[in-house]
Amino acid sequence: MTMCDSAQEYNGKLVIVGTFNSLFAKEFPATHPELAFVARVIFGENEKGIHNMEVSIKKNDEDVYIMPVTKMRADTSSTDGNAIIHIILRGNNTVIPAAGIYKVLLKVDDDVFESDLRAVLKK
Repeated sequence: MTMCDSAQEYNGKLVIVGTFNSLFAKEFPATHPELAFVARVIFGENEKGIHNMEVSIKKNDEDVYIMPVTKMRADTSSTDGNAIIHIILRGNNTVIPAAGIYKVLLKVDDDVFESDLRAVLKK
């Protein structure tokens, strides 16, 4: 999973442009013109069934979200072999309320994957 400027899927391929883990702004709140959360989730043949997924970007230790909780469900019960799920969540003119560390969370069933997104004041 990654944060990036933009992402698209073409014929099962992910095209990811401008991967980052830090955003820089002269002042906060700041508006980021375009960003995307991207993940490629692979379920093995022995993991066929219904899978619940959830994505959020939340300020560390605070109830401040820059991307609201997004819940998804994937049904891999009828796939042959591995099932590959691409997740692309886009945000336009996303408001970053304050400098600090934001947690990028991807929950897949009972597993949690986490990354940091830093919002940095640049003078």
